[in-house]
Amino acid sequence: MNFYITDREAREIGISVIAISVAFAIAIFGLGVFMDLHAAAVVVSFFLATIGVGFILHEMAHKVSANFFGAAAEFRMWTQGLMFMLLLSFMGFVFAAPGAVYIYSPHLTRRENGIISLAGPATNLVLAMFFIALSIFAPVEIAGMNVWEWGAMINIFIGFFNMLPMFPLDGSKIIAWSMPVWLVFAAVFFGFGFLLIGPQIIVMWALMLAFSFLLSGALFGGRRGY
Repeated sequence: MNFYITDREAREIGISVIAISVAFAIAIFGLGVFMDLHAAAVVVSFFLATIGVGFILHEMAHKVSANFFGAAAEFRMWTQGLMFMLLLSFMGFVFAAPGAVYIYSPHLTRRENGIISLAGPATNLVLAMFFIALSIFAPVEIAGMNVWEWGAMINIFIGFFNMLPMFPLDGSKIIAWSMPVWLVFAAVFFGFGFLLIGPQIIVMWALMLAFSFLLSGALFGGRRGY
């Protein structure tokens, strides 16, 4: 396995992480949070430590698992998705797709591609459980929020979002490999989401599903990834 990160890759990951952290800050706290530079720095730092870590490890899990199966893999920023994400954040919604790991190999099987795709959401699930433990045993509060509890919710959200069965999200490739595996992990994410976020997770799931279906058809013609 030959794992490395190019200069371009590191730069685009950095831009994507900052952008997704700012987008969540705007969606949750509103643009007004940036009127106070100290408050903005605290809030963005909080999201960098939670969603930033979750995003980086999610993408690196794809990269490492792809390298394990002998495929070349490199993160690429999606400029249109990044701008769309920031635009939607002003409406209180985050379409968390500033970029993705692109995999290059003519020899991957559906099983291998499915495992590579599952590695990202599974990493978010492990991180969510880690943050839950921190929220119980080492709680940290910022602006009345338990930082680690929010970190758990955000990682569940990232994983839940990526499990949607629409190309190019991970869920479409996991389903192409194994519907039972997708159902199990989708159910686990749904369960954690219900516990951490509440019944509104049902509405969130339905809205994300509908929106992703429309976007997938508009941008990718409803293709499925393998």
